[in-house]
Amino acid sequence: MSDASQTNQPARLQRITMAGTIFLLLTLFVTVGFMLYRNELVENLRNKQALYLDLVEFREKITTEGTGAVPQKSAKVMQFMLGKVLESAEAAGEKEISGALIQKRGGLQPFADADREIFLLALDNSIGKAETEVHRALDACIRISNIFVMTVLVLFILLITGSWREFYRTYTMTLIPLSRLSEKIGTINRCIPESIHETAEDIRNDLTLSPHSRDICRITDTMAEFCMDIEAKNKKLDELHIRDEKTNLYNYRHFKEHLIMEIERSKRAGDMVSIAMIDIDHFKQYNDEHGHVAGDRVLAQLAGIISSQCRTSDMPSRFGGEEFAVLFPRTDHETTLQISERLRMIICAEPVAHEKHQPEGRLTVSIGIATFPGDAPDWYTLVNNADRALYRAKSAGRNRVCAFSAIRNGEEGK
Repeated sequence: MSDASQTNQPARLQRITMAGTIFLLLTLFVTVGFMLYRNELVENLRNKQALYLDLVEFREKITTEGTGAVPQKSAKVMQFMLGKVLESAEAAGEKEISGALIQKRGGLQPFADADREIFLLALDNSIGKAETEVHRALDACIRISNIFVMTVLVLFILLITGSWREFYRTYTMTLIPLSRLSEKIGTINRCIPESIHETAEDIRNDLTLSPHSRDICRITDTMAEFCMDIEAKNKKLDELHIRDEKTNLYNYRHFKEHLIMEIERSKRAGDMVSIAMIDIDHFKQYNDEHGHVAGDRVLAQLAGIISSQCRTSDMPSRFGGEEFAVLFPRTDHETTLQISERLRMIICAEPVAHEKHQPEGRLTVSIGIATFPGDAPDWYTLVNNADRALYRAKSAGRNRVCAFSAIRNGEEGK
């Protein structure tokens, strides 16, 4: 090595050290700024989710009370829930939603029959807006996470590009793995959650397929854990979107989407699709006597029974209030009737707290069933006809299963 090279060696080393220090400080600054901003976005997302859930719970409460005069105790509970919704709207920064509800409430008695539909329309509109804001907040969280990953990636690339000649021999086992890591991170697409899982798996596989330094090992592990964390949070949010909070069954939106798809599939394949509508007998009386907390426990208990009796292909859901719905793909009328009757008997025999105070001395359910295509030409009519069968079971004395085909045959015989 020449004297000039030896003289310039300390200067190059000093420049490299300074560049490394600047890079570390810049990375620290970006990381701290990202974490602070990300925490704000996550908190905003939580507030908007809380507002959405409070709105849905409040609407279910009003719907559960049915028509007629609202008991004073229930009216106080609904007033409390309305106040909670307004507090959640303020915390989420949704003044438009709280203002709309206050405006609809002003001058009205929102829990009386005359004004209930107007207030429910305002609630439905607010629920739609809250759901849209939840999706926007989620997109913002995912977007800032992707920006952070790409920013850190760019900083690493700039550092290596500026000093590759000096570190080429020493960090041969760092540059190549980092390049592969960059390719894997670049495949992440926020619209395709599966790519996050695939990227994390590829990153971990590269650790065993090529030599690497301890620095790259730590970076790779961090990136893989980051991808897995995003995937886990996406799954949790997906479950929150399709599950009912009180019963952990699928919600009405998810039930309707799959019912429509099953109807279209059965039209092509020539299969049958059946549904069962399940309603708890005298449940309003149970709530009035023992409170809504006890009523929620009963809902959760019956939801567990319904889930345990359903097959893997079936879809048990909470339809609303004390009403459940079960979708039976590729299932005929006779099989649906057998499953529903077995479910009714199991629920009737299941011990339930305070059930001795019920009119029959036990907690029972009424079930209405309908089958496509024999009972209805489309999904909407199928739901309505199953609901008609349910009300026939109610009017016939409750604690029984009624099929819409029996109603149809009776009407044709007249």
